[in-house]
Amino acid sequence: MPSSTFRLSTAFRHGRTKIDDVYFEAPFKLMTPFTNGKHSDFIVMLASPGFLKGDEAHIAIDFGPGTDSTIKTQSYEKVLNTGDGSASRTIDLTVQGDAKAVFLPFPVIPFQGSSFENHTSAHIAAESTFVYADVVTCGRVGMDERWAMRRFANRLRVVVDEPTAVAAAADSSAGDAASCRRGRPPKVESHARLAFADRLLLEPASFDYTEMGMWRSFTHCGVLYAHLPEIDPAAADMDADTSSAAVAARIEQARIAAEDALIDRIRSHADSVGFTGELGVSRAINGVCVRLLTTRGDDAFDFIKDVADMVTER
Repeated sequence: MPSSTFRLSTAFRHGRTKIDDVYFEAPFKLMTPFTNGKHSDFIVMLASPGFLKGDEAHIAIDFGPGTDSTIKTQSYEKVLNTGDGSASRTIDLTVQGDAKAVFLPFPVIPFQGSSFENHTSAHIAAESTFVYADVVTCGRVGMDERWAMRRFANRLRVVVDEPTAVAAAADSSAGDAASCRRGRPPKVESHARLAFADRLLLEPASFDYTEMGMWRSFTHCGVLYAHLPEIDPAAADMDADTSSAAVAARIEQARIAAEDALIDRIRSHADSVGFTGELGVSRAINGVCVRLLTTRGDDAFDFIKDVADMVTER
């Protein structure tokens, strides 16, 4: 797999989330989607033993408006010994309109002598529901191989578009101003902002991850980012202030309240299931971040899956 590409676009048709377009190169494969009502599970397969020296994987997924999708992988992803080289993967996710999109791959296992870099970027609509999660291990724990990788780097950036209600209010204000003067109306451009960024770097030769403030005795680290749909709660109130600033303030207040409620639910769920490990939940610039440390991959993955179900509430 020197360089391989996987592309998928989804669309909502006839009450279901379906494949709109798909393209993949070996060793990528896509299983037939599992559909339940409007929701579909898409399982991406990698017909290879794992990432090897020089491998470059490129994944691009576009979630269409109205769709309800979960992207999964077939099994734990292995990064084999890359010798004096490295392997890499890029993931580009686009979520349009009111789509529900969950990207939930199985954990990554960096083998002894491996070097791997992953870059994920997501561009999502303000009205979308979006969950991204990943889990990485400290090595092949079952074979007592811990912190033997050369380097593991993982970066995530999520950009959120301006809410449609704010853009509409801004367009209206610009139109009113333009009507008072001659010439072409000013162009009102949509704005997007960075909502969340995260970086994980593992270099055992430079840092001791068993120390206090690091992983200590834990073996699996997971991170989840969740974005809740932004709506204007006063959209149906004809007497509400419709200026762009007022609309933006209402949307932000409603979003913060929803995020705080989700954080409370996640913490309560951790207590109810007796979660074993370290757990942190907080609001980001826009959205909620969950980070956890465990000693079992299933504990990390199952808890993240529970949180994803809370966010989407199908």
